[in-house]
Amino acid sequence: MTKRVLVTGAAGLLGGEICGLLQESGCTVTGLLNRHPEVMRNDGTPVEDIARVRGDITKPQLGLGQDDYDRLCADIDLVVHCAAVTDFTAETDLHRAVNIDGTQNILTLCEAGGLPLLHVSTAYVAGDRQGTILESELDEGQDFTNGYESTKFEAEKRVRASSVRWAIARPSIVLGDYGTGRIRSFDTIYPILKVFAEGWVRTMPALPDATLDLVPIDYVCRGVVEMAERFDEAEGKTFHLCASEPTPMRAFPKTLSQFEGLSFPEWVAPETFTIEALRPSERRFFQRGAEVYARYFSRNPRFHDTGFRKFSGRHCPPTDEDWWARIVQYTLEAGFIKPRAKKRA
Repeated sequence: MTKRVLVTGAAGLLGGEICGLLQESGCTVTGLLNRHPEVMRNDGTPVEDIARVRGDITKPQLGLGQDDYDRLCADIDLVVHCAAVTDFTAETDLHRAVNIDGTQNILTLCEAGGLPLLHVSTAYVAGDRQGTILESELDEGQDFTNGYESTKFEAEKRVRASSVRWAIARPSIVLGDYGTGRIRSFDTIYPILKVFAEGWVRTMPALPDATLDLVPIDYVCRGVVEMAERFDEAEGKTFHLCASEPTPMRAFPKTLSQFEGLSFPEWVAPETFTIEALRPSERRFFQRGAEVYARYFSRNPRFHDTGFRKFSGRHCPPTDEDWWARIVQYTLEAGFIKPRAKKRA
């Protein structure tokens, strides 16, 4: 029997690619959409021939009438919950409405229809923890860097405490396709990469051993789809979809320096860094955006993915200098990052 899957956040970066992969695998897909009507793969191609439902996860019954809500419950076999606010700023009413209340409303849908839930969380529910982080761990008394982390943490707690059959996917920081570097929307760390590459911020606090766990979008989405296809085996488990080895902070300046016209940051010890020492224009950019990322540059979490490797028999391909260079190259080709013009002699 073909599995009928509802994907929330179907117009988003992960949701669109997951819809396309589920359709390729033979699933009947319904996309839950809110403001944006298009469902697109990461390569920009539209996902055709799927059902579309307009709804709002922040509202009871997703904002649907009773008949439409009952029909939705009856017409699906599995919910893949991708919808989220991923903004790395302080916790806001929107973070809470979408990430916490929205997840609760999806749990209510699953309870009403007796439906299993594949919840897409984030590895960074670990907050400010350092060192080894296991897939089975959640509440270890950690603090949080931003509203995205804190509200995704609370959402995952609610999923685990519910009566719904669940599985949880925890991607780390999702970047472009492994082979091409392509990404459909420049979110997560792309804005800070632009700020560095275009020279708006040239000095940044960071620890020498700090890392970021960066992972290709194709690896993450295929992992989620595999969990959906084999939900009975994934049920009750949490899987990290993360890099085999995290990216050291030195990769930023080392890679950016290879491209003509791009700037790269100088890392300084956090205890010696002061905003007052920055140039006025640099200070403005730091306070408007770069400051949000500074805490990520002073941590070294190590996400273990033993459970996912055992489940799938796969692991993330090397997120090495070659892949990182493809990421930067694509930002240039897409016009997201603009190199400085050469100075005339």
